[in-house]
This record gives sequence, C-alpha cells and structure tokens, in this order.
Amino acid sequence: MLTFITSSPYVMTLRIAIPTDFSPHAEKAAAFTLDLFRNRPCRFYLVHTYTPSFFRADYLLHSPGQIGLGDFYKQQVLDQLEAFKQQLIARSNPELHDFLIHAAFDNLDASLNEMARKEKLDLIAMGTQGATGAKEVLIGTNAVRVLHKSKVPVLVIPEKAVADEVQNVLFPTDFKVNFKKLSFSVLEQILKRNGVTLHILHTYSSQDTDPKRIKNRETLKKLLQGATLEWSDQGEQDMITALNEFATRVPVQLLVMVRNQHTFLENILVTPVIDHIGFHTRIPFLVLPPAK
Repeated sequence: MLTFITSSPYVMTLRIAIPTDFSPHAEKAAAFTLDLFRNRPCRFYLVHTYTPSFFRADYLLHSPGQIGLGDFYKQQVLDQLEAFKQQLIARSNPELHDFLIHAAFDNLDASLNEMARKEKLDLIAMGTQGATGAKEVLIGTNAVRVLHKSKVPVLVIPEKAVADEVQNVLFPTDFKVNFKKLSFSVLEQILKRNGVTLHILHTYSSQDTDPKRIKNRETLKKLLQGATLEWSDQGEQDMITALNEFATRVPVQLLVMVRNQHTFLENILVTPVIDHIGFHTRIPFLVLPPAK
C-alpha cells in the first residue's frame, strides 16, 4: 500500500526520462525538471528519437547506403545529446543527480514506453511544444501522443513555468478512481518540497453516496498522510468550471490529473478552455496513468 509516511531510511531514486528535440523550449522543460527535483535523488534519461521521415527514400528501401546514413545521423544525435547533458550537469545537483543519454530510431511514444519497461521509469517530463510548435496550439503532437499512451506519469511543462513557484498543487477528482492502484511516487516527492500544499478539488454529485466513492475518498486520505492537504468541496458543476473558479481564489502552480475516460483531460487537450487564467502558458500538469 502506498503511503507518504515511512519508517525506512531509504530514499528512492526517481528515474525520469526527458525527451528533447534540442529546441529552446525543450531546454526550458528540462531545466524546470531539474529545479523541481533539485533536492531529490534522480537519474535523468535524455532522450531523442528520429523516425523514417528524416531519411531519403533509398534508406527506407534498404539501399546499400542505409547503414552509413543511419549511423551518421545517430552519431550527430548522440553528439547533441552529450552536449545537452553537459549543459544540464552544469545546473544540476551533482550529489543527487546523474544523467544517461538515449537515441533511438523509433516513434517517441513507443520508445518511451519501452524505456519505461526496461528502466522502470517513474516519470516522463516534457515541454508542451517543440521546435515546430505554434504558440497558438495548446499542446504539441508529441506530447499528446505520449500523454495518451504512456504507462507512467507524464509531467507536461509550459514554456513559462517556474519550478521555484510551485506551492499550490491542484488535484481535481470525482473519487471514481481506486487510488491504491495509482502511482503516487512522483507526486509524493513534489509534496515533500517546503511550503507545498495539495488542494483536492471535488464537486458534489448525486453519486457521492456510492459506497465505492466513499471508500476511495478515505483511501486517498490515508495515502496522503504526511502531506499538507486542503480539501475543497464545491457545488454541483462540471469540473472545468470548478477548476476555473478555484483558480480565481488560489494561485495554482501545478495541476494533477488521472488519465481515464471520465476525466476532463480530453477537453483541455483539444480546446483552450482555461486560457483566460493562463493554464496553458504557465501551469504544468502531471498526468497519472489510469488504474490497472
């Protein structure tokens, strides 16, 4: 059973993949991640993937030049990753952080899922946009694919997010989820930062008396023992409206969501419904994969 209170002196090392396309925004997302976990033991995997669209037709048709072209491009990528690694080492906590690089001829989401399985990743941290991302688009294509398919939590980081400002974490929930089956290890580490409060936002509904929801709520309380909590129960309304209303009262610096068919995540991904409070430009969100 997951719990925030432990008698063990062991401090887990977080295993975090940071995808990069070497754009300035990817660099900012990586810097945010290092700053957020500055005082936590972490192993960072710097990841870049490249797909057949980068190569000419004769490469795809297995021409004699296939191996040479692939090796040449991969070496370029590895050189860029090494330079990126050195850049991040310069701003990291050398006593707690170490770095590995990984280049793969694959789609990003598939490569990250394979890495998650082999390396037992705790988190994927990435920017909302890449080198070709348009500012008016809420979330880039790569981030959307990773969010939909990832088997581990994903932290999506807007360009203007600042790790040192993270004090109020908002977790909207309808208590439908069996929280015992969720991965809270990353959220636990964030809540251990000084001055961080987790706000649990719930809107009333006719289903609140369901025994499973009541049990799930009590389970969540037990799992979050030791964290600074604020419970916010609001009148019956849709979650998007409740989220916006809450954010007018409390400055939110991190949004936590569970990815499942009942969540409002889909609305956030396809329409900028919370533009007016700046969620898409400043507030990162942590998406937990659905309960298994």
